Amino acid sequence: MKKVLIIIGSVLLIMIIIFVIVFRTSNKLVCKSKEGNITIMYNDKNIVGYSANGIKYDFEGQKKVAEKIGVEAYMEQFSNWFSTNTTGTCVKE
Repeated sequence: MKKVLIIIGSVLLIMIIIFVIVFRTSNKLVCKSKEGNITIMYNDKNIVGYSANGIKYDFEGQKKVAEKIGVEAYMEQFSNWFSTNTTGTCVKE
């Protein structure tokens, strides 16, 4: 039982470390509004992660869109959508 808990704990720790590395090393589009907030992490080729509060986001579907139209075009398109459909705005960090 002790070995199982150690393995589960190790896997969770590795997943947390990977998320932190991706979050810190990626470019970010940070969008804030009264309806909710979302941060989309991306690199030159694709969306690599996101964090959302109060807003739903189809990560896999949007990742395909970004692959198709390009990441920079996607970030501009998402930012325009966000400012049009919420009370907030987006900023690249």
